[in-house]
Amino acid sequence: MTELHHGINLHTFVLITLAMVVATFVVRFSVIGMAGSFTMPERFKKTLRFVPVTVLPAIIAIEVLGVGSHMEFNIHNPKVLAAIVCTLVSLRFGLIWVVLSGVASLVFFQYCFC
Repeated sequence: MTELHHGINLHTFVLITLAMVVATFVVRFSVIGMAGSFTMPERFKKTLRFVPVTVLPAIIAIEVLGVGSHMEFNIHNPKVLAAIVCTLVSLRFGLIWVVLSGVASLVFFQYCFC
């Protein structure tokens, strides 16, 4: 049997992945399925609107500041410089320009400057 990283063989990996698919589907379907059967309080609805706003920066911060096994916030980290460029572009332009400037600045800072 083919062995993947960390000593897990392919059969175990497939079983773990299928278990995660089923668990994710049950959790999401139960919430979505129940959402139409009761009325949510306005305060709960307002709170749900902030979930993406709070989760997304946490994911982005780890990706931007993560260098190997530790976090690094300085100008020697090309991802920090690209994030600064993206932030400045986002103040004036739309999402597509933010993405394009992020990719271009990351390539530039990673291969030409740092």
